[in-house]
Amino acid sequence: MSQTPTVGQTVHYVSYGTPGGEYPSVCRAAIVTEVSSYAPPQHADDDMQARCHLAVMNPTGMFFNEVDYGPQNVPGTWHWPESVDEPGQVEPEPEVWNPYRERAALVAYLAAVYPSAIVPNADPDEPNWPVIYVTTPQGQLSWHLSSDDLDLFPHVPVLDADQSPAWDGHTTAEKYERLARLVEAVSNVPGKA
Repeated sequence: MSQTPTVGQTVHYVSYGTPGGEYPSVCRAAIVTEVSSYAPPQHADDDMQARCHLAVMNPTGMFFNEVDYGPQNVPGTWHWPESVDEPGQVEPEPEVWNPYRERAALVAYLAAVYPSAIVPNADPDEPNWPVIYVTTPQGQLSWHLSSDDLDLFPHVPVLDADQSPAWDGHTTAEKYERLARLVEAVSNVPGKA
């Protein structure tokens, strides 16, 4: 499948480099500013024929040039950025925002600052979710952890239920009140936690 160049697309320009090799030929980001000519491929194995005006971005500035489309890494030509359209390339999985992973990362920080322990099977209602107990000056904090996030906690000991701290019965609201008091204590701004 061949793409059609249009104004505004990002492409790669292959610089010439210097004859003595002080500066090698490298790919530079470029933007198509005008399509001078375009002919689609006639057969599946053919390349398109295209000549475009490019705004080429270098670390030291920009330059503008009219350039032919060409095979990758041929100096003085442009090509599409390496993507799923190139043979042998695999599209990476999109990174999905995971708020639970973010929360686990913050809890891992708290667990590095305060005495903590992870207890598998601590909650009989959620046996597949280990519980982390963090003991702070404001009281105990605890969270269920996904097994997918345990890699964030190599610094926290894993204890059997008989060795673990006892849950002090705090509610979720109490946990976040304690956390707010911790923030207030370190921020020196009363009531702003």
